[in-house]
Amino acid sequence: MLAYKVKLALAASALTFGLPAGAQVVSGGTEGGVSGEDVSASTCGYGSTDGSGTTVGGCADAEARNGGTAETSTRAKANERRAMQRSDARARDDDERARSRTRTVVRNGEVVRSRTMSMYKMKGERPVREVVSTKATPEGTKTRKKPKGD
Repeated sequence: MLAYKVKLALAASALTFGLPAGAQVVSGGTEGGVSGEDVSASTCGYGSTDGSGTTVGGCADAEARNGGTAETSTRAKANERRAMQRSDARARDDDERARSRTRTVVRNGEVVRSRTMSMYKMKGERPVREVVSTKATPEGTKTRKKPKGD
């Protein structure tokens, strides 16, 4: 039996303010995932702002085989100043677990921050983790990645 779920979410907030002179589009996001023999999980998140509005969205995907379970969730919300999005994907069977989660926050006209954490664990072994973070501003984008393992 194969358990498989995919979800997508998109929220946008458009403001009625005029676009300031010299406004720049700021966009960014992260993605990540893990997989094993019978389980896999991945998520993504992205967003952008131009000073007159924000856009945010994401995705979640999980798969489990051999009687395992898979769960996904995505949610997004926005107002005049900020848009937020969160995606979560989990898959497990008797001896493996996989999880990925992404959180993206967009501040109107300022910054797009996104962070993805992915984890895989096999029964009797230590978990393997990976964290990717980005911060996008009008001055540029910075990415930080913590390697797999501890």
